[in-house]
Amino acid sequence: LTGPTSPFLKESVVTDFYGYAQVLTYDLRDKVRVGDVDWHVGAIDHFTQKGVTTRGGEEIDADVVIYGTGFSKNYDLFDDATKQKLNVESDGLYLYRNTVHTAIPNLAFVGSELATIMNITTYGLQAWWLAKLWAGEVPYDRKEAEEEVAQIKAWKRTWMPDTPARASLILLHQTHFHDRLLKDMGVAHRRRGANVLAELFTAQVSQHYDGIIGKA
Repeated sequence: LTGPTSPFLKESVVTDFYGYAQVLTYDLRDKVRVGDVDWHVGAIDHFTQKGVTTRGGEEIDADVVIYGTGFSKNYDLFDDATKQKLNVESDGLYLYRNTVHTAIPNLAFVGSELATIMNITTYGLQAWWLAKLWAGEVPYDRKEAEEEVAQIKAWKRTWMPDTPARASLILLHQTHFHDRLLKDMGVAHRRRGANVLAELFTAQVSQHYDGIIGKA
């Protein structure tokens, strides 16, 4: 329980997961320990026949090169007036249900401003919710939506690490988020029928949302 790998010296789950959202395996670590893999971190100046030359002039033979460059979101596809209304903050773009911008009618985002554990299912539900909203089948009050966005923003800023993606992060709260979309659409959010114990103590997975999109 001591030393650099001690769980007592690691970041908390909240900081680790909501700050970086890393889902890791230990394959690389284990291979490095037994000498099967030698690894380097650095900036590449150019490639060679056998590997790379770093900006510092070091020549490294490499079987694999990983581009860990990161990224930042860009909203330049919108005109200046729209970007000003978007009001993207340092911790991201805050939207109603992570989908609709309350200040810009008929503008919505599916997928790009929302991160859960099972993204594909979430984006499907999100897209169907949006279709229902624009069809007038989901109730929407702009003032109430603005108030809810402000409340969620304030809540996230009390505990979630300050990252450029904070506005979009749902992650471990995905079941609650899905429930809200389903309730908005008038769909039963309890997906296990009469199995109350399963509803309370087991995870919801994609198959439990079967029959909603395109039908509900």
